[in-house]
Amino acid sequence: MKAISPMIAVVLLIAFTVAVGGILSVWLSTLAQTQTSTVSSATDKQVKCSSVNLVIKDVKVNTTSINGGQLVSGKYANVTIKYESGTATLTPNVTIEVFWRGERNSTTSTTDLTPGESHVVSVNVSRAFANGTVASGLLSAPEIVRARTWCETDVPIIAECKASEPCMSLIT
Repeated sequence: MKAISPMIAVVLLIAFTVAVGGILSVWLSTLAQTQTSTVSSATDKQVKCSSVNLVIKDVKVNTTSINGGQLVSGKYANVTIKYESGTATLTPNVTIEVFWRGERNSTTSTTDLTPGESHVVSVNVSRAFANGTVASGLLSAPEIVRARTWCETDVPIIAECKASEPCMSLIT
């Protein structure tokens, strides 16, 4: 059996090495371009969404007492949210959570939010009123009210109002 000459072996080895190097070069170049595009897109979203300022302007809880202080069920917390600044339209799903007396009550609004707009979202908080009386201190503001939505579909935007802040009020 005849072997190939050392000269042909060297040429084949060099050709194989150049081919593998070319394939790796194309693959690495494509990978770098894809990663750069992905990072650039994510950075653009973060920059666009960093100027978003969503606030809870007002939380009003409507209560009515009957029968010697027993509270009527089916109470609502009306939460006014305002998109104060930013340029992106926030996705139509805004979830409002009301944490009150150990209960988490929430609802999701399907209204688009654009800069400068305000919306009132009603959250049923009747579970917090179960078996409650005026005398038991239910006529206090919720502990926390939180609004959650998304900017550019994957950047979370959260606004929060706590009981001690001026955004809370109680209407009886």
